[in-house]
Amino acid sequence: MTTIIEILTHTPVWVFPVIAAVLWLGSRSLRERTMSLGLLVVLPLVILMLSVGSSVGTAANPLAALTGWVVSAALGGAIGWAASRAPRSIDLATGRLVVPGSVLPLLVCIAIVALRYYFGYLYGRYPALLADGDYALALIVGNAILGGVMLGRVGRYGASYWRARSG
Repeated sequence: MTTIIEILTHTPVWVFPVIAAVLWLGSRSLRERTMSLGLLVVLPLVILMLSVGSSVGTAANPLAALTGWVVSAALGGAIGWAASRAPRSIDLATGRLVVPGSVLPLLVCIAIVALRYYFGYLYGRYPALLADGDYALALIVGNAILGGVMLGRVGRYGASYWRARSG
């Protein structure tokens, strides 16, 4: 228990509101809601941009980082597509979709918080790991998979929307 208290007391205060905001955003997806496709794309793009940002300037081999990121994001996209359902309805006049509730975004948000917090702890506790390309690659791959899951989910909604527009 002492270790957990030590970890929490060494966590910067600003981290806790960020964690709360991320979890709140993920929890909003638990219920059915009506949204524009453009608004649905925001969270997945933010997650992917964060994963790209955490890839830049790491100790990972650049080719391995790029390859790992692309393959992982594609794998995550396929998972997100397969794990999501089509929108309940699409209003082509307003460009809004009725999206079914899903636990997937909340789980992804929890995984992102856990992954980033864990690696933050590791890098803070063992600074030598910052120079270890394998640890950096693991963080890159994890972030890319999670971002890909969210983008794959929204991709399915987008495909349904475009199919409805052209049909």
